[in-house]
Amino acid sequence: MRVWRGMLLSHCAVLLTLAGCSKTPEPVAPPAPTADTDTSSFPSEASATSEPPAESGLAIKRGIVTLSAERASFRPCGEQSDLLLVDQTDGVLKREFAGEKDADGADQVPKLYIEAYGERSIDQPAPAGFAGGFTLEEVLYATPDQTRSCDSPPQDYIVAARGNEPFWSAEVTEAALVWRQAEEPKEISIAAPQTQDAEGAVSYAAANNDHKIELLIEAQACRDDMSGEYFAYAAKALLNGKQYTGCARVGSRTF
Repeated sequence: MRVWRGMLLSHCAVLLTLAGCSKTPEPVAPPAPTADTDTSSFPSEASATSEPPAESGLAIKRGIVTLSAERASFRPCGEQSDLLLVDQTDGVLKREFAGEKDADGADQVPKLYIEAYGERSIDQPAPAGFAGGFTLEEVLYATPDQTRSCDSPPQDYIVAARGNEPFWSAEVTEAALVWRQAEEPKEISIAAPQTQDAEGAVSYAAANNDHKIELLIEAQACRDDMSGEYFAYAAKALLNGKQYTGCARVGSRTF
């Protein structure tokens, strides 16, 4: 899986272990070292640059996928024309969402809002009715609920996780780790979360005088059993020693 983009660019050194970048990412500004941080592996300031442009294969793309038996299409957010979808994944969208029936028992043609890695084809002619092609390389998030679509602005968190029964959610930003739940305290915000990497996972931890939160994000497909949303990452959390499980979604500030 590729490096998480957007806010995650500043965590690229950690997330390469989890994401397994298949393309060489553009240099990014290193995170500011702390007093207990080994700075020997940070790149020099001369290599720092901005995040990749939206058309880059390293940028998260947002749009609507229409799945059909003949051809699938992708319409990028903010555009009015469809692109022919060339699926280079293991067929995750058809596996997870195709085959659903309508009220009359007929096959539905799923329309999905997705966030994914991929690239627009610029050197191959497209069939009639398509403005071009789009090569889908990795699905990060998908939902059949069109209310969660291009109308919603890109999120500026690094990663967000949530689970059901009991409901909980956690968001990691550059500034804080924020925990939300149905019971009191309904929101806990702890500044300066610490990040660690392990094989196939990234963990975040934050603590104050009253609470300790640990969040583990694993490169493992996850499906919300209530909403039907698909996530490329699974989550495990500890709040003051109590365990929670759920799914995770990375921030998407581009395209």
